[in-house]
Amino acid sequence: MNQETKKKKTGDLTPEEKRQNKLKRRKKLKYGSVATTITVIFVVVVVLVNVIVTQLGERFPGLTLDLTTSNVYEISDETIEYIKNLETDVEIAVSTEESEFQTDSYNKMISETINRYAGYSDHISVTYFDTTSDPDILAKYQELYSGDISSNQVIVTNGSRIKVYSLTDLFEIDEEAYQYYYYYGYGSMEDCLTEFKGEYVLTNAIMNVTDANPKTVAVIASTNGDYIYSATNANYYAIASAESLLEENGYDIVEIDMVTDDLSTDDYDIVLLPAPTSDLTQDAVEKLTDFLYNNGNLGKQLIYIADYTQGDTPNLDAFLKEWNVSIDDSIVQDESSNMQTASIVAGSGSFPIVSVTDDEDYNGNLDNTSLPILAPLAKPIDEITSNNGRTVTNLLTTSETSYRYPLSATTSESDDSDSDTDVATDTTETSSDDETTSEFDASTAERSSNAVMVLCRDQQSTGSDFIESDVIVLGSMSLLDYYLMQDASYNNAEYFVGLLNSICGKEDNIVIATKDLSTTSISVSDSILNVIKWIVIWIIPLIIVAIGIVVAIRRRNR
Repeated sequence: MNQETKKKKTGDLTPEEKRQNKLKRRKKLKYGSVATTITVIFVVVVVLVNVIVTQLGERFPGLTLDLTTSNVYEISDETIEYIKNLETDVEIAVSTEESEFQTDSYNKMISETINRYAGYSDHISVTYFDTTSDPDILAKYQELYSGDISSNQVIVTNGSRIKVYSLTDLFEIDEEAYQYYYYYGYGSMEDCLTEFKGEYVLTNAIMNVTDANPKTVAVIASTNGDYIYSATNANYYAIASAESLLEENGYDIVEIDMVTDDLSTDDYDIVLLPAPTSDLTQDAVEKLTDFLYNNGNLGKQLIYIADYTQGDTPNLDAFLKEWNVSIDDSIVQDESSNMQTASIVAGSGSFPIVSVTDDEDYNGNLDNTSLPILAPLAKPIDEITSNNGRTVTNLLTTSETSYRYPLSATTSESDDSDSDTDVATDTTETSSDDETTSEFDASTAERSSNAVMVLCRDQQSTGSDFIESDVIVLGSMSLLDYYLMQDASYNNAEYFVGLLNSICGKEDNIVIATKDLSTTSISVSDSILNVIKWIVIWIIPLIIVAIGIVVAIRRRNR
């Protein structure tokens, strides 16, 4: 029966039936081929789109979406504009293999930010290397750097200048949490990281290595091997924070000894002299004078910081007198309405709020003038009238209600308790045993504005132009106190850098906000990310292929 049926289907078909069957088979083959072709083309398009989108994201970072609430991976328009206009080649290198570096979410922030820099400028290249397996690459960077380059560091160089940062330098750290982690092992390093400042560090590093006129600051940290200043925690951290601030803003810092090192005008542009405990020798004073005179070319700056921790300094006082200033042996206090309570390394207290000069050349180019500048434990600075041609400009001054609290005085019972601080009262302990003390009554003290930071300028005409050297005098090391310099609610740090930039002709760095890490973000783990990649790249295309094959088979069997 089956044989007869088969014969009927083949041999007994009429010519018209055979022709119709042939047309059906041809039609099935045609539609099946089209379906298969469309499926293959679709799969190829999906793969190509994935590749193209990935490449475009790397080449044009602006196309990549940042879904974090604080835009951790974004860089500001100011930075984008700056790096797009770069004319010097800059290399950003990470001293760890890329595959290992990106295993941590915090390192991922750094790598993504670095990649965005490279995406916005053809003058920026990115390199990852291993310090052990790539010794030639390490040696290339090490030649430019005076310290040691180790693993997990970020290097920014233009081939002749270099900046090197540890990974933690790109984050703000909660000091209290870090102390618990470092000394007691509580929590983890991630718990100590509060803000991401990768863009701030990288942009300023690029500005520094590409600076055509870099400035080098010689910090006189010692004299004949000993600390030149009173080695209190407050003073130590004040100098450390000042050095860090200047480095972050493009200055090269070199610590030198007052006695054993030279103040070469070829090597240094600025000298920082922090509150010598003992008087300078005549040779040391001559070093400072020769540096500022610069063989008649001037063009140098000295930053001198006075402090209540100093003893008698007649040679240094005579030097300052030549620059038309003297420093009184007292501390400026004020009425409570013109004071603000704050914590400094030396202790908590209420400290005078000072005003910035109206002179546009010396106002520090502050972005937010409403933020206060505090002057804790500051000695008042007086101008001395002289005919030597040098000028004195008051930069920071207290209010008209301020008064001078003599360091040699004891506090009278009639003092207004609101006007004195615990820290200020403690300064009476610094007076020597043979020094005569006297009672001090704040209610009867003379009230007037007092300068706590001044600019002394020696300007000379060269015919068509002017040359000048400057002495910037601060009345207290605590003006640069670590806590005040780190706290963005005060303008102490920004004013200090902005003023110095203006005086020495250095371009202000770009002001970049840090990114808060405490906010929530849309993030996935590496394992979930791999699953998503497999689904998009392989599973979805394979499902589409399978559907295409099923459709093609069904159509052929119709």
